[in-house]
Amino acid sequence: MKMKFWKILAILAVASILVPGCTNLSNMVKRHATDAEYVQTPNPMEMHGDKVKINIAGSFKPNFFHRNAGMLFQPELQYEGGSLLLKPMTLRGQSATDLQGTTINRAGGNFTYTDEIPFKPELQQARLVVNPTVFPARRARGNVPATNTDALALRNHRVLSEKVIATGVNTTPMLIDNTSGKPTLATDNYKKPENIFQKSELFFAKDLWNLNMNLPTNRTPEARAAIEEMRKALRFEQEIASIRIIAWASPEGEEARNNNLSRERSRTGERFLRDAYRRVVEEQVREHNRNLPRGARRVTARDLTRELPLTVEHRGEDWDGFMKALRASNVRDRDKIINVISMSQDRARREQEMRNMIVIYEEIENILLPPLRRAEMIIELVVPAKTNEEMARLSTTNPKELTVEELLFAATLATTDAVKLQVYTAATQVYPNDWRGFNNVAFIHIQNQRFAEAETALQRANTLSPNNGTVLNNLGIVALSKGNLEEAKKLFNDARSRGNADAAGNLAPILIQEGDYAAAASAVGTRSGDLNLALAQILSGNLPAAKQTLAAAKDSPRAFYLRAIVAARENNANEVFSNLRRTDANFKKQAQTDVEFRNFVGQPEFTGATR
Repeated sequence: MKMKFWKILAILAVASILVPGCTNLSNMVKRHATDAEYVQTPNPMEMHGDKVKINIAGSFKPNFFHRNAGMLFQPELQYEGGSLLLKPMTLRGQSATDLQGTTINRAGGNFTYTDEIPFKPELQQARLVVNPTVFPARRARGNVPATNTDALALRNHRVLSEKVIATGVNTTPMLIDNTSGKPTLATDNYKKPENIFQKSELFFAKDLWNLNMNLPTNRTPEARAAIEEMRKALRFEQEIASIRIIAWASPEGEEARNNNLSRERSRTGERFLRDAYRRVVEEQVREHNRNLPRGARRVTARDLTRELPLTVEHRGEDWDGFMKALRASNVRDRDKIINVISMSQDRARREQEMRNMIVIYEEIENILLPPLRRAEMIIELVVPAKTNEEMARLSTTNPKELTVEELLFAATLATTDAVKLQVYTAATQVYPNDWRGFNNVAFIHIQNQRFAEAETALQRANTLSPNNGTVLNNLGIVALSKGNLEEAKKLFNDARSRGNADAAGNLAPILIQEGDYAAAASAVGTRSGDLNLALAQILSGNLPAAKQTLAAAKDSPRAFYLRAIVAARENNANEVFSNLRRTDANFKKQAQTDVEFRNFVGQPEFTGATR
């Protein structure tokens, strides 16, 4: 009996050598359901662009994968009316070195499987399954089975149990709006003209307030030219807004004396200016009355004299002017002098220090102080400017009367896109070499979904200003509207590199289709109510942020549908039904097969909301 037992054992041992792997393949068949795991991420599968991406992480427990076994792993998408085999992948045991493939150790192991297939509507409810075929590696004779059919043709193969890896294809990424890009408007450089200030000066001798026009400081070409410009301004050929006379004294004397000096110098300045104005009026009277026709009325000085908008000030000692002149000078020991004066907080002591230095440093008395003994006469001249109302009217009636800056600015005053388009079109006609008019014509067209017209205008703008970030961003929006994702992405990135602030957010639809949801949300930034931002937030799992964005969005069929998706992911049935009732017929139909709502299909409220 004992001899018979040993004979049987020997026979079994020989059999295991002659037919290696059979028993162990049977073991893999038995343990496949529990010791093999295949996880699709994400689940449901997800559509990106026009593709469905398959991304399976496989793992095996220890002692499952026989060292001499091979496995053909070929997932299949099963859908109503058909199926689709994906690409095959070969796995091998650690001793099956003649077989090419990913090695799985006896102690267990992992592998990653990826594939990408074109999307078609039937796949929306598809199941992703796999029935791996295992076989003795030696049967393949080193050749990798190309298909599951090849693996099934190998002797001693075994088919493992079917595993359902994922169900459904999520088409939520396709809810992007490729036509909602933010175009960039080329700005105008219009600035309301600022008044002109005409300044002239009268200089005085030390300790005097009476005027001596023969002083060297009064006889410089610059001083004389300024006085002449002052006289021209007093002709009132240009409106005068104000006239100010401000008088000063140099700071080396006593304060009270200097205050009185500056007061009297201001009065001298006023008399000088009024006398100059009187002479201007007399000259105007002569000009008017010269060669008058017989019987015409002659004018008098009283007829032409105007009230001068004059204010007179005296400011005493000009310490600031002195320190400024000293710092800009080449006076010996300049920095030492500055420190001594700055350290003297007591005014009387500082004045004494000044008098001491004048004795030592002649440049102070001869060069720095004389220009401080003065009366300034400042006339503010009004620069004529068109009112906003005038520019708005001329922009549509006679645009040639406006500069290009005025014309572009006038467009911003318009309240309708039709008028804005009219004004920007006029800008392209009156100023055909300025790219901004063409760009802004395109801006209006883009806002109104007229992408073909926008492209025509942008091509001209791009010719006039190549590689302009504003134009490139708008060209990117046009490319995106046509589905040219690669071209749009390049244009947006080029626009970003040239400082365009809108291009980053416009990349979001492309990043969503590439599956980079976090980058898409980051790119959009803080555009309030932006539905592409809400979509990126949903897809990246940030539902609280998505809800906040959608709350700020305008009601629209797409907004209601996205709100329903958020509610479905939060298992909020009432909000799902409420938002689906408010969306349009196209989205209602889409919801019926959308895996986002798979947990609600069949419920009467869902049927009613999507009817």
